[in-house]
Amino acid sequence: MWRVAIYGREIPGHTGRARLDRQVAALTAQVTRQPGWQHVATYGDLDFGAGRPGLSRLLAEASGHIDLLAVDGYGRLSPNRRELVALLAQLGGAGIRVVVLRPSAGRRFARLVANLALADVIGVAAR
Repeated sequence: MWRVAIYGREIPGHTGRARLDRQVAALTAQVTRQPGWQHVATYGDLDFGAGRPGLSRLLAEASGHIDLLAVDGYGRLSPNRRELVALLAQLGGAGIRVVVLRPSAGRRFARLVANLALADVIGVAAR
């Protein structure tokens, strides 16, 4: 059984908390559907600055308690490439693999297909 933690991060603001809650809920749904995965912890932050208490707690508590960390993109850990590499190395050193789950990928694909179909219709109408 893989012990899985979830980490979410969002920009602070009037919709930040709601977006963070949706992000975590979508990741939780994805994790619970995976056979052999057990959701053991959730961490989150409403900040893109240096003060990220959720990430700090994750790093302090994770070693020996978590096998996988689920995020919906590496940018949630850090938008800074150097910091991201350092975080991934730190997590890897603690025996934690980072798994990127994209719960909204189906919606993005559907939107892409719809846009291509619309472009085709517009192209046919312009002829």
